[in-house]
Amino acid sequence: MPAFNPLARNIVKLRPLRFNRSPFAKLRHGTAAIVGATSCASDRQLDTFDWPAEPTLESLGQAIAAARDLEILIRPIPEEMRHQEISGLTTVIGRVAHVFYDPELSPLNKELTIFHEYAHILHGDVRADSDCTHMRSIFDDPVEKRAETTGMRLMDALHRRQRASEKRNGSEALAFLSGSDENGL
Repeated sequence: MPAFNPLARNIVKLRPLRFNRSPFAKLRHGTAAIVGATSCASDRQLDTFDWPAEPTLESLGQAIAAARDLEILIRPIPEEMRHQEISGLTTVIGRVAHVFYDPELSPLNKELTIFHEYAHILHGDVRADSDCTHMRSIFDDPVEKRAETTGMRLMDALHRRQRASEKRNGSEALAFLSGSDENGL
């Protein structure tokens, strides 16, 4: 009997072989261009405002808000507005950007939440001329992903500037421990 019988009813159609790509390969080929474009855009966003001379979380918020012609008010989420899935939110009322954070977060998570909310202000996601509120909860939305990425970049840039400032000014702790404290203590 021949290997191929054209009259056979159960003909198996050969399909081209498809190799399942690993999740890493899918990411590398499928979204690398998008991620690269987003990160470049985020890098440019960090240059759209004047960095404060004294690099602190609060002064950075003021600089970002001023670049968007806003004032900023940072405070904990009021008890009646708290929800377990929301770590931060921003809304603009008049010319004031209200940045709220969950006070029960760890210090690092609280800081990143505030940076994330700063990113919404920086990107213009919340503006004085629109009724818009952004909440840091889940990151399925591209706007939230962008804010999280920019928030991490802001945090990194601020910490680098703080370390550089400490090196220039000398650390108070190092000055004290080395005996070179100006106060003679």
